[in-house]
Amino acid sequence: MLSIFVEASCNRYVRDECRFCHVYPPLKPILGSREDWHMMPDTARLMAEKIRSIVPLKDLAKKEINLTGGEASQNPHIVEIYKIFRTLSGNVRLHTNLDISSEKSKRWERLVEITRLRGRIDITLYPTVWESRQQPLLRKIIQLQNGLIVNLIYESLADLLRQINILIDFFSDQDEKKFIPILELLDLFRDRLKTTIETNPQCREDDFLNGMGDLENYVSCPGGFVFAVNAIPSFYVSPEGIRDMTSLPFPKDIYKVECTAVRGVIEIMTVLQTGEMTPCCDVGNLKCKPKFGNLLADSSETILQKFGESQKLMASGALKNIENMKTDKAGEWVEEGIPPFCV
Repeated sequence: MLSIFVEASCNRYVRDECRFCHVYPPLKPILGSREDWHMMPDTARLMAEKIRSIVPLKDLAKKEINLTGGEASQNPHIVEIYKIFRTLSGNVRLHTNLDISSEKSKRWERLVEITRLRGRIDITLYPTVWESRQQPLLRKIIQLQNGLIVNLIYESLADLLRQINILIDFFSDQDEKKFIPILELLDLFRDRLKTTIETNPQCREDDFLNGMGDLENYVSCPGGFVFAVNAIPSFYVSPEGIRDMTSLPFPKDIYKVECTAVRGVIEIMTVLQTGEMTPCCDVGNLKCKPKFGNLLADSSETILQKFGESQKLMASGALKNIENMKTDKAGEWVEEGIPPFCV
């Protein structure tokens, strides 16, 4: 997957559930100049042209392109940008907070237009604005497209249960029988989560995962509608954008991120508006210093060369991180510049 940042601004930065946003600190310098907030169509065209010339990126694009930010729907050029990246892939998605005031909003109109162009809209659920903003528009979205991914960012197991219940109530209110498989999946999720909360409320992450068992996070419905739910633990993030080694719901465990680039495999590439690239499976972790070139400034040959150089740096740093986790040095940044939780 290519995850491309198309917008630096967001209407939810550092408030409510987003107070620990780990994208905001590294993007904050861009916010100093309003002219730099939005990716422009010409920039998207340059990126698309370069992606076509680099086989690893071209292959990732064919699998999936995710347009993100910031809040992607705040970019006034997002429909044109979607069309440009659609020439690279039949699977282009836009992730939104769906914190939108009404159907008269320009942001909403852009999302609707993208669904008409066969793009897909995915969301992160935010309980503080669910009833007033997200719920009414999500009812429209599930009628406009044939799939949906919902991210649930949770600070505790009780918080996760509350969000699962919100989704159960939402799909229970829909008239169509095609959503029954979604309810069956969410009911199973809720039952297993409740059991864990009742029997081991202060559990470690492994206990939580064992409680979930072999439960899948996605399901297909009659008519082809595909639904997926991603439960993502929240982290404290410092004002400098440095994330804690442990998550909020599981403070006893170091939260490790397995970097595929260390193994010589690039499964995800994050591309900033500036063109800088980082092959991070934890999309939005913009503090990783080894860069895989600049899609706007570097030639295809230079980018491929930097792929190899940065992979070696990341492999070396990951080994040092593992050693540090065995001692009292866990959390220290190594000279290679990869985050201390990456292995």
